[in-house]
Parts: sequence; structure tokens; C-alpha cells
Amino acid sequence: MRSDVRIEPMEPSMTEINTDVPHSARVYDYWLGGKDNYEADRALGDAMVAAIPTLPAMARANRAFMERAVRHLAGEGITQFLDIGTGIPTSPNLHEIAQSIEPASRVVYVDNDPLVLAHARALLAGHPEGKTAYIHADLTEPRSILDHPSLAETLDLDRPVALMLVAILMYFTDEQNPRAMVAELMDALPSGSRLVISHPTADFDPDSVAQAVEAATSAGITLVPRTRAQVEDLFAGHEILDPGVVPLAAWRPVEPPADPHAVYYYGGVARKR
Repeated sequence: MRSDVRIEPMEPSMTEINTDVPHSARVYDYWLGGKDNYEADRALGDAMVAAIPTLPAMARANRAFMERAVRHLAGEGITQFLDIGTGIPTSPNLHEIAQSIEPASRVVYVDNDPLVLAHARALLAGHPEGKTAYIHADLTEPRSILDHPSLAETLDLDRPVALMLVAILMYFTDEQNPRAMVAELMDALPSGSRLVISHPTADFDPDSVAQAVEAATSAGITLVPRTRAQVEDLFAGHEILDPGVVPLAAWRPVEPPADPHAVYYYGGVARKR
């Protein structure tokens, strides 16, 4: 574990974590078979699974996409990553993947969930040649991320950075303008940087997804599935790399998927010109 990285603010006590209200990161942890979830999270997770029984498999497919994307980028020489919406640590974490390929890789994690903050030190246990940091901040305020001292201390913004937005933009409505959030972050990164997005869609099963969205909304969680065109729009101004914005399972798979539409997500990677 690194000893030269400070986590600010200080870790919260468990009393600051409201276990009576479901939280998206903890629901996701439940689907992945984790232990950092509570009754309210499991109840919502089960309600959404009642609508889409394969949701846990989709959560695993999303993690697999993240791993494939990181391995691909590391293979292209990208050694710096800004991961927003980190979620509860789940091995392999992004830095473990990147540093297994290039030990000097640097990763900044960002999340606004107090429970993620409570586990943040697990995200800092990277390879001694590399560097990791955790920022407790909110994507709705990109400047709070870009101006945080840990960002400049960890990443060299004169060299390309991969901005990772894996299964996070779905929590923002069109009125909140997630495209503008993405644009502000990418504007701060140099040419050659990459943008990685995965995002759920209702394109493949509108009725089931509508039921899952209703369950989430009833529990107070915003969940916005988007069409392929809407996901492509989040990459606006950047060069989308092959194979484009495609069903998640079809993005550079290790083996061709039997049914790429079985995972109700799109995924893509773009390069900043």
C-alpha cells in the first residue's frame, strides 16, 4: 500500500452511511456477489432482477468490458487512467489490471459514495512503480475533480489519459446534461487521450428495462437507459475507435458472444484528436 497518498476528506464513520436507503454502488456490489450491501440494496436488486433476471450476469459483463478496455488501452501505451464512478472495490480493480501490464501505470479513482470512501485505501494498494489516488467528488461538478490536488499529483496532464465512465452516465438525466460533464473533463485532457463509456439501453428489451427503471425510480435512484445514437452522442467531438459503439459483449470480445444483445448495454472507446 502506498503511504504517500492522502485521502481527503477523512474516512466517514459508518453512521454517515444510510443503510436504510438503497445506493446504486451497493446494488451493483450485490449483483457481483459482494458483501458490502444492505437489506435495502438487496431488496432493490431483487426487484430489478425480477424484471431482468440476467442483471447479475450483465453486471459481470460490464466488469469484463472494463477489463478488456483497460488491457487494450495499456497495449496502446496508455498508462494513465481517470476512473469516475469507481464503485466498491472489486478485484481485479482497474489499477491491478493496468499495472499488471505496465507496473508504472497511474490511476485516479473518483466516487461520491461514503461507503466507497470507507474502502478507498484498498484502491491505493498498487504496484510500487505506479501510483494510485482516490478523490471523493461528484461528476456533476467536474471542476471539483479537475482542481483536486490529488489529480495533479498523480497524473501528468501533458500525456494522454484514459477517462473511464463505465456504467455511470445512466444516473444522470438529460436535463443534468451528462454530455457537458464528459466534454468538460475531456477538454482538460491532452490530445491522444481516450474516452471509455459503457451505458445501459432499452433497445434490446424495452418492456423489461422499463420495469427495472420503474423499480429503481420508486426507490429514489435515477436510471436513464439510452439508445445507441444517444450513447454515440456522448462521444461527440472524438474519434470513435473500431468496432464503434456496439453491444457491450461485442466490443473486442475474447470469444465471439453467442448473443451480443443478451447484455443490455452499449460500449465504446474514442480518441481525442
